[in-house]
Amino acid sequence: MWETFWTAIGSVGTALALGGVVWQAMLTRKALEVSQLTALDAIRTRLDSEAPKVSLTMEVPEWEPLAWTPHGMPCNPWPRGQEWHFPRDEGQQYSLVLQQVLVLENLSDRRVEARFVGDLVVSDEERRPRAVGVMVLEPGERSEKVYLQRDFTIKELAENFTAKQAGAELLHRVVGTVTVEDDRDNGNTDRWDLLLTGCPIHPDPDRDGVWTIARHHLTEGSGLRTLEYTLVPPRQRTHWLSRAQDRKLPEPGQL
Repeated sequence: MWETFWTAIGSVGTALALGGVVWQAMLTRKALEVSQLTALDAIRTRLDSEAPKVSLTMEVPEWEPLAWTPHGMPCNPWPRGQEWHFPRDEGQQYSLVLQQVLVLENLSDRRVEARFVGDLVVSDEERRPRAVGVMVLEPGERSEKVYLQRDFTIKELAENFTAKQAGAELLHRVVGTVTVEDDRDNGNTDRWDLLLTGCPIHPDPDRDGVWTIARHHLTEGSGLRTLEYTLVPPRQRTHWLSRAQDRKLPEPGQL
């Protein structure tokens, strides 16, 4: 009986000792995590303070939508009162262009490299669109106008309207990405994801199969209300321990 009692006491003591070790380990780990977070925050703050200051300015999209032309950049809207008749005109390549202008400005004291991916173009000497690709901005330099633009058939924009009415995602969109960084291996990369979409053509409420450009509304204003866009797109920043080695600074949730 006494042996059983002392054995039980010994087991409890062992369990308490083990619990103490585990608790101590948890405290040590927590302290280490706090120390790591503090160090990472200090590195992140330093990188932010040394990052080149670059602003991205978006203009309000063109309204009314522009008419696509094979001869260069679109510059004129469709004539007022333009109508499209479905299904007769569904297969025609009547094109509307959704367009929004952006400008980058390098406000820092070092040169930066900007990369443009997606539906982003500039106008060449003959007023023809060409992909931007890569652009280097010297200190204090502003970029030329960059156009977030794409042309859509009338059928595609009609599909956008139908999706909007159903509360579904609009499939036909203008998208682009701008990334900016300087020449430091241990630096930052800033990224902006751009989106322009909408349903600028509406069915005529009084005539079946007839579509027109959205008209001015007494309370909701111009047809610009039918477009989805942003004037201040959020900036996403990546902090690098080393670009050359593809080592990013861990985010707090990645520890």
